[in-house]
Amino acid sequence: MGICASRRFKYMALVFALLLFITGTAFAQNFRLGDENEEIATIQSALKQLKFYTGDITGHFGTRTKEAIIKFQKKHKLLADGIVGEDTLRELYTAAGIPLESSAVFSGESSSSSSSVSASSSSSSSASGSVLHYGSQNDQVRQLQQNLYTLGFYNGSITGHYGSKTEAAVSAFQRSNGLSPDGIAGTKTLASISSALSGSSSSSKSSSSSSSSSSSTSSSSSSSGMLKLGTKSEAVRSLQQNLKALGYYDGSVTGNYGNLTKEAVYSFQRSNGLSADGVAGAKTLAAIQTKLSNSGSSSSTTTVTTSSSSTTVSSSLGTASVLTEGSKGTEVKKLQQMLAALGFFSGNQTGNFGAQTKKAVMDFQKSKGLMADGIAGAKTLAAINASYSSKSSSKSGQLTTASAGKVIYSSFYNWRNNYSNGEYVTVYDFGTGYTWRLRIMTKDQHMDAEPISAEDTAIMLKAFGGKTTWTPKVVWVTFSDGKTYIGSTHNTPHGTQHITNNNFKGHLCVHFPLPMARAEAIGDYAVTHQKAINAGWETTKKMN
Repeated sequence: MGICASRRFKYMALVFALLLFITGTAFAQNFRLGDENEEIATIQSALKQLKFYTGDITGHFGTRTKEAIIKFQKKHKLLADGIVGEDTLRELYTAAGIPLESSAVFSGESSSSSSSVSASSSSSSSASGSVLHYGSQNDQVRQLQQNLYTLGFYNGSITGHYGSKTEAAVSAFQRSNGLSPDGIAGTKTLASISSALSGSSSSSKSSSSSSSSSSSTSSSSSSSGMLKLGTKSEAVRSLQQNLKALGYYDGSVTGNYGNLTKEAVYSFQRSNGLSADGVAGAKTLAAIQTKLSNSGSSSSTTTVTTSSSSTTVSSSLGTASVLTEGSKGTEVKKLQQMLAALGFFSGNQTGNFGAQTKKAVMDFQKSKGLMADGIAGAKTLAAINASYSSKSSSKSGQLTTASAGKVIYSSFYNWRNNYSNGEYVTVYDFGTGYTWRLRIMTKDQHMDAEPISAEDTAIMLKAFGGKTTWTPKVVWVTFSDGKTYIGSTHNTPHGTQHITNNNFKGHLCVHFPLPMARAEAIGDYAVTHQKAINAGWETTKKMN
């Protein structure tokens, strides 16, 4: 009896010790070089806020993240091993003002904030203690989107998910308010948004009393005034509608002169030989009216009537036109033919802009991250031209000399921020003639991306000879603005996966030119890609 009790006691002590060990090790989660995790994105955001890190928020623990951690650890007299353990994480989040309970390490739950935000669009102060960044998903993000929409910087859906559109809107707000445009909504940015909301709500009363009472389809009555950033009135609403009809504005018609409106005015002025300052003065408003009159309409349902004779598709569409539901003619037929070639339109190419054509335009716009309103304005037509030119030039299996001459060799660090996460790119393998599409997920020392569809994955596999490999393949990559850069890629899926129906269980990496010294600092695999890119560049130049 005594022996059994003794054994039972030893057994219970062993189980208790084991439980202590398990719970202790589960709590003490470490993040180190090579890891990929949502928590790492928060770590990078905190480091960026504290000025230790200047890279992109990727969720991937790379060399730059490790270097930033070591700097932070040294400053705070922690063990400078570049590993984020419990002590480093606690010190980092405390310094950045991030609640510890928001971390999966300290809460044992997801990293999203458990605190809810007031539904009022006039306050973001409840989120001022958090850091919101690309990939965040909670009610605070929903509130942020609503507030930026009210201020005229955000024109997307209110989803609560911090994607590329939200990141771009935050950057635009930061630029307009003298903040560092890093796309991260930290304490300063959220406080500034709250202040701007208070200012806009107080000024809207006075501006509404002095706003123009003219029809929303005409801005002539406001031509004696000046509309600029911060103005909120019916005259601004009219301006937005008119610029949308002309294809320069793809935001929501709010009556609030925000950054999107300013950019649209600037684009119109530059395209029409006016002084490009983003301010809608008398000359600019008069020029807009003239353009609307010449197009035959002053609303977004303008009809462009041209000859309906059958033509073969040309290499480009006129981006000065606005094609909408109800439009007819050769330009519409060109549009239908191009959309069909790009895989977005399957109806009869009649030259009549009907419901099917509108849906095809909307589908294309969504694929490029454009405002999906079904109106083929200047931006949409330019994007269609770029995509069609890229696809057409690769049909024969080898790009033309002229196309090869347009390929750019430039350091990735110089231009990577010109493109947003979530955009689509077209990859062309000039060795085999195969073309496939990828979606940008993150950008740091290289670009993480995923095939858009199962068809793209299958084509990519053919280009790699039917096998999956880490061996770099030199390719030409065309981005949303039509620019093509030389790079190299592999086709081995690994790590985080976002697109779930593409038969590719993870993401892949696309490398672009970097200084060889920088590649050597990153590691052997980066050097392998740079050597491949340099050799491919020599081949590309011979094709000129």
